[in-house]
Amino acid sequence: CKCDLDFLISIIMKFLKETNNILTNPDGVREKALTLDYYTNENHPTLNDGGEEWVCNVSKDISKETGVLADACVEIINQLQKDTNEFVSEYKAFCQYTTASSRPAYVHTDQYLLGKGRGNGMKVDYIGNVYLTPDDVQEESSWYEYYEAKYLDDTAEMGDYLKLTSDKLNDIGIRVFEYNKCLSFDSGIPHKNAPLSNNPWGTDVSDSPLCLTVFMKTT
Repeated sequence: CKCDLDFLISIIMKFLKETNNILTNPDGVREKALTLDYYTNENHPTLNDGGEEWVCNVSKDISKETGVLADACVEIINQLQKDTNEFVSEYKAFCQYTTASSRPAYVHTDQYLLGKGRGNGMKVDYIGNVYLTPDDVQEESSWYEYYEAKYLDDTAEMGDYLKLTSDKLNDIGIRVFEYNKCLSFDSGIPHKNAPLSNNPWGTDVSDSPLCLTVFMKTT
């Protein structure tokens, strides 16, 4: 059975919190997200995967957008600042989705957001991930999985976490997604890099698990 996530997260002293109904206008955010262009790791104009095959289809950075997307980012940032008492000095935001044909999710961390050319990415301290798939689109429950990496300490880099085998991981639990729920967590917590379900579904952005993800650097 799954261990109690909150208890184990407190042991490893890393932040993880879920916030229901975080966005004032989730329907408007979803509507805008459905109109964005999405890319793979092969054709994304700014991101580089560092050699790993992406799982999600990802938009361009939307942190400089105006309107509902900008408002949504501010709400996520404000909640994180309130919860951690830390100031967000820099952030980037993307919409992303997976389909039934997406590659299997693997365990990783997000201490840096990679740009074109390895080592040029923004340092990431926290991630805010809001689920934008309503009940009338979602075919079954969807969730995020979190882990603790055995044999690795705080000096480990992102590459050390990629595709860790099960014998090197402790499964510390899940958080079930709901429409307009935000999962905010420390970038150093190993996690599967896409929403999971028993039977993956969807063919495009309109009928697939869709998220707004904000990567945040704090001071």
